[in-house]
Amino acid sequence: MAKDFYNRKNELGILKAKHEDLGSGQMLAIYGRRRVGKTELIKEFLSKLPNKEKLYIYIDLSSRQEILNTITASVHDQLGETVRFDNFGEFLAYLKKKAEHSKFVLAIDEFPRLLSIAPEFITKLQNEWDSRLRHEKIMVILVGSSIGMMQKITESKAGALYGRATRLKVSPFRYADFRLMFTELTEEQKIERFAVFGGTPYYLAKTKGIGSTREAIISLTLKKGGDLAEEPKALMEFENVRAHAKYNSILHSIASGRDTLKDIADFTKLKNTVMPAYIKKMDELLDIIGKNDPMLGKERTGKYAIRDNFFRFWYRFIFPNQTSLSLGNEKIAMKAIDDDLNSYTGRIFEDVCRELLTLYLNRKIKGTEISFDSIGAWWDRNTNEVDIVANNKDERKVYAGEVKWTNHPCGIDVLNSLIEKSKMIPLSGTYQFMLISKSGFTDECISKMKQINALHLDLKDIQKLFDSA
Repeated sequence: MAKDFYNRKNELGILKAKHEDLGSGQMLAIYGRRRVGKTELIKEFLSKLPNKEKLYIYIDLSSRQEILNTITASVHDQLGETVRFDNFGEFLAYLKKKAEHSKFVLAIDEFPRLLSIAPEFITKLQNEWDSRLRHEKIMVILVGSSIGMMQKITESKAGALYGRATRLKVSPFRYADFRLMFTELTEEQKIERFAVFGGTPYYLAKTKGIGSTREAIISLTLKKGGDLAEEPKALMEFENVRAHAKYNSILHSIASGRDTLKDIADFTKLKNTVMPAYIKKMDELLDIIGKNDPMLGKERTGKYAIRDNFFRFWYRFIFPNQTSLSLGNEKIAMKAIDDDLNSYTGRIFEDVCRELLTLYLNRKIKGTEISFDSIGAWWDRNTNEVDIVANNKDERKVYAGEVKWTNHPCGIDVLNSLIEKSKMIPLSGTYQFMLISKSGFTDECISKMKQINALHLDLKDIQKLFDSA
């Protein structure tokens, strides 16, 4: 199942459009965190092209000469041509000839490794591109998992390929994409699986065929040698991140709900003067942390969040229990997960619901027009919070919603609380209230929602809406 290819329609569409319009040279830098499926994306794109018009090269951690040998072997195996390359200049001259008569695509996977193994290739590529290759019908695709290295090569003004490559970021799946991999699960099971393992294709492929999310958690993250038990640590090592302890402490703080700058500083004992540098690196280079500001709120009240659900799960439940897990005692960690998984999933469910509303932008849900120009959550310093706030400035319409992931029906108290809290939101206009509940609603709640024309959705509605979207 790990070899199956899912979605990526947007990314494939971009690559296909650039190839169809290939009248002169196109250079693309495709990057994203490891495991998000960059290699699978490239291979899927190449699979639709004629064999004589494409070449895929994987850069291994090897010597300069071994890389040249790999290029020579790749040309022979994929193009059926026996040509020996003793230096990179000969290979670039070969590429020019290939592109003189027909379109040609070269994809170099793990391209950043050349920076340390054979930096002269990158320099020669720059010179050859500027003088010759950019005038030919060639597409050069540079693929890299090290976000920092790809930025250094293609985005930094000091980088050899600065200004020459169009950048395309490959991100983990949204929930709408994720669902395509798990059609055999109920909607509740899908949301729970997504909350734990997120949208990274490699992680998801590991869970395919495992019956329940609980079983997947045990076999993949709790057992010694589990395929994902050390994954966050592996990412740190892959990006050559030092001071692991400080980064781990920050991530554990955020995953545990201590998510403001002050809370993180108090928990980690890191000084406010050094904290921004660590957070910036996890944002820009590791693509793990992001900052959320409240709708219409002040920036200083913003909260930090771990973007990837699996990393959020790991730092909340696995990281603090590593000692017991190293002793082979899975029960302590599993009890913490059993006790808190519902609450944890509830936060992810809020993200899923905001995604659903965005998918239905300028469309109707149960007869209610969904139209807004901004969406998020709202909170204030007094712990008042509304899960969904969307604003349509032109129409002066505000959507205010609460999301509940509990095992009992949502009652009228939740609706009344939403109406009261909405009075604190600094937005004027017509308010459209909505409740979204995993376990449905009480009759009393439904009756009042009908009176005020509030939109209400349960998991059956969520399933139908995503299926139709």
